[in-house]
Amino acid sequence: MELYIIRHGKAEEVSQNISSDAKRRLTKTGVRELEYVSKALKIFGIQVDYIFTSPLVRAQETAEIIAKQLLVKKKKIIIWDELKPESDVLDIHKKFLKLSSDTKILLVGHEPNLTNLISSIVSSCDVTINLKKGGFVSMSITLSKSRIVGTLQSILTPKQLKLCK
Repeated sequence: MELYIIRHGKAEEVSQNISSDAKRRLTKTGVRELEYVSKALKIFGIQVDYIFTSPLVRAQETAEIIAKQLLVKKKKIIIWDELKPESDVLDIHKKFLKLSSDTKILLVGHEPNLTNLISSIVSSCDVTINLKKGGFVSMSITLSKSRIVGTLQSILTPKQLKLCK
């Protein structure tokens, strides 16, 4: 399975106008950075069968920007509650085990869940990874009945991806 991971883009701060963390939208800067990121992914030849996203607004907006550039149909953008910030990464593992081993997927979510997920796949001990907003991770993972093992292939920041024009 090919696994790509993107942390949502820069989002609005919680304020009087935004009552809930779940409703925070991407800022203009966040949208612009994700447009660079998605164009770079297209240049890299990234293709995915599905985009699984957190139900939080900023993650869904991120997924839509990426999907547009990678030509992923809206019906292939699927909300996974397991990608919410407070979720247990083992629940994401369970979702993976239901997928075909030749599936190419992109996850859009939040910190610290995404780096906890990466750590749980590539190592049996804690691995410290700094995933910037709009950052991109590429992994190759192997599924078995009880275990998921993976190889980290790349971690790129939005600034690095912006250089791909």
